[in-house]
Amino acid sequence: MTRLIEKSCGHLQLSVAPSLGGAIAALNWRGFPILRPLSPTAQLRANQCGSYPLIPWSNRIAQGEFSFAGQILQVKKNFGDSPHAIHGSGWLNAWHVGEESDNGLTLELEQPANESWPWPWRGTQVFELEVNLLRVTLSYHNTSDVPVPVGLGFHPFFADADQSEIYFKATGVWLNDDDSLPFKEIEVPERWNYPAFRKPQFGSVDNCFTGWNGCAKVHWPARKITAVLSSAATNAVLFIPEKVRNVVAIEPVTHINNAINLLPSNSSNQAMKLVSPGECLCLSMEIRISDDA
Repeated sequence: MTRLIEKSCGHLQLSVAPSLGGAIAALNWRGFPILRPLSPTAQLRANQCGSYPLIPWSNRIAQGEFSFAGQILQVKKNFGDSPHAIHGSGWLNAWHVGEESDNGLTLELEQPANESWPWPWRGTQVFELEVNLLRVTLSYHNTSDVPVPVGLGFHPFFADADQSEIYFKATGVWLNDDDSLPFKEIEVPERWNYPAFRKPQFGSVDNCFTGWNGCAKVHWPARKITAVLSSAATNAVLFIPEKVRNVVAIEPVTHINNAINLLPSNSSNQAMKLVSPGECLCLSMEIRISDDA
């Protein structure tokens, strides 16, 4: 049985699974799921939960290989039969419980240099509940003695997509090739644009958007509930899988997919960030929930 740590504030209930990548196993408002709950019959993995951390990179590293500081480096391929390394390694490790309060929780992960990342690091996740708000702050602490490229993100799956409408606005999007790798940035086409609430189009998109305005909304009209996702990230992956999964993923991220192979670190807000020894990179997301007036 997976240990869940449960917190509540007002109508908001949070369950966190430290052993499953420090993932959010449930986020409910008035008993209704905001994020996809971990099913009792699901495989016990972070990517079956409501949200999980992306650290020390987001999305794909092509073939699990990249060049940095004059070296060709390899990281472990970690996603079934995918030829790529995906979403870092934080989601595949058990996190340890640090500080805990009535409305908050800190998780910690200490990682040596290994096949998943060639440098040692420490991760923290801080969960904070308010009456109608969940705030999560993810941090990468560089414990190596050299500057390293780092990326962060969150992978929330919003529940009951067939009963929802979404708002999501960005200026650009990267097209993917047949190997699920980005190759060209274009203006957002109409079919992927949600400047006003409309129903998500199942099986339509799994791409990284740029020039994101830092705000996305999910509305469940029959329940009269709206969730507003916000973050300082200017990139976000919009993933609307086939209807059988019945979720919408809106993922704030610090860099585009495969950025480590496409862009020099620190070269733009689409690139990986260069983190000096002893320094850290942080990213927060907030999910604010309200009942319709």
